[in-house]
Amino acid sequence: MVAGENDERKDFTTYWTSDHSAPTLENMMLDSEASKMDVLERPEILSELPTLTGKAVFELGAGIGRFSGILAEKASRVVALDFVEASCAENRRAHKHLDNLEVVCADATRVDYPEGSFDLVFTNWLLMYLTDEEVQAFAEKALRWLRPGGHLFFRESCFHQSGNAKRRFNPTKYRHPEDYSRMFSGAVQSDGSRFQLCATNCVEAYAQMKGNVHQMWFRWEKVDARVSAKQACYLSTQQYTLAGLMRYEKIYGKNYIGTGGDEVSEKLRLAAGDTVKAGCRGLDVGCGLGGTILHLADKCPQTYWHGISFNSELSAVAGGRHVDRPRNQRDAVSFETVAEFGIPASQLNYPQNSFDVSIMRGALMHLDMGDKAVMLRKMSRMLRPGGKLLVLDYTVGKPLAQCSESLQAYCSARVFSLLEHTQEKELLERYFKVEITDMTQDLKKYLVAETSRIEEQFAPAADEIPGSPKKCQRTALENQIAAAVSEVFPAVNDATASSAAVAAMEALKLHLDADREDAKTRAEDLKWCREQWAVKRAALDAGELQWHLFVATKP
Repeated sequence: MVAGENDERKDFTTYWTSDHSAPTLENMMLDSEASKMDVLERPEILSELPTLTGKAVFELGAGIGRFSGILAEKASRVVALDFVEASCAENRRAHKHLDNLEVVCADATRVDYPEGSFDLVFTNWLLMYLTDEEVQAFAEKALRWLRPGGHLFFRESCFHQSGNAKRRFNPTKYRHPEDYSRMFSGAVQSDGSRFQLCATNCVEAYAQMKGNVHQMWFRWEKVDARVSAKQACYLSTQQYTLAGLMRYEKIYGKNYIGTGGDEVSEKLRLAAGDTVKAGCRGLDVGCGLGGTILHLADKCPQTYWHGISFNSELSAVAGGRHVDRPRNQRDAVSFETVAEFGIPASQLNYPQNSFDVSIMRGALMHLDMGDKAVMLRKMSRMLRPGGKLLVLDYTVGKPLAQCSESLQAYCSARVFSLLEHTQEKELLERYFKVEITDMTQDLKKYLVAETSRIEEQFAPAADEIPGSPKKCQRTALENQIAAAVSEVFPAVNDATASSAAVAAMEALKLHLDADREDAKTRAEDLKWCREQWAVKRAALDAGELQWHLFVATKP
């Protein structure tokens, strides 16, 4: 640990052991209205936890035991850890009747347990008091502590301070939700196990009582290497990394990671007909960043949409953005992450006839043949009679094995399982009455427009990578800056003016380095996009790649 990190750890320790050590509810929540907040906030947090019956739970940053006792009343064993002894003493006193609760006074950054010790690792306001390096180390440890299928739940203040308690100083790390996504998605065990984000949202109690939507909770599941293989594949092809998502949005439009943007969303609305009306409830399976359902909620008031994602990175970005949207949008649109593409019985297990319309925009093509059938069976059960399933997929003009090697490689890298449109129609007809619209010409039109945007977004900067000034140029510029400082501030001595010039040159160097890195990234993006879009255009021209909309109505 470097000196700066040691100083930060001292600041965090002082903050809680000295400034805010009193074992009270108001001190734990750093808010004078803590008792009012707790009435709504604590049940909300508990409602987002997985089953506790018979489970082993590790609670870090337990404080006075606001959650410890409730966890211990249901779980078989709870270890509640905090590094403030006064808080631990109050936790023990308040819950002395619970013999399955062990209260430990220790530093969360130094504690360790054997692999597979717990079913749930739970923290409420802990990670914002750790450095980035400590959070990353915690992610690795938590993954190891959990048993297969175990869960990690944490809640943090994001972006800015929430409580109204006076602070002598504040060392808290108010991160962006995407920072947590990056840190925890990057944790991987040697056997390939990793975290899959199940759900994230703001704490609605804070949104209602304080207008604060930046209290965020996250629930992750530990999945094994087989379950996470497709996710790892997405990351290796740069599709759903944060940088990959931003790149897609520059091409497709805000909140979209697929062709057509709002224009295709509107086509889907029209295809759904009068099933999308006031009171309608819709499901978007494979919702990406939520562009489709946000468009539908905006165009169709008093309709309600639930987006399903299969990918942690997508979910974290979508969830982080969603909390900042107006209340009416947050009420009309919600998001969820499911494991294993929603195939197991425990996933997508909504009641029968729950939805009026379901959408799979570029989602069914990710599933292999067996899983396609399972997914369609589930869609049929969840839709009401007369409800519609809209499937928009890439299809192939002939069996994929007979297509070009470049298209086969493209599909393999993305785990696409493409069918001929007649095959996909037959599959849908097991459960639905199906109408097909060939949208291949639309796809060609969109690809032309996207190719132009690729050049507009990435080509100029890629051709203009700034160079570093030569030594003689740096010296001349430093002298000019020093002279300018002396002219504007005559009272400043030469040494101070010279120091200011050196500092200005250092700042300039940082900006130039950032510009070069940005230009390098844009050049890489340009190369990648040109290659990928060339494959799609060639496959379209050869008749190998097609695009079909299937409107499937439940009898």
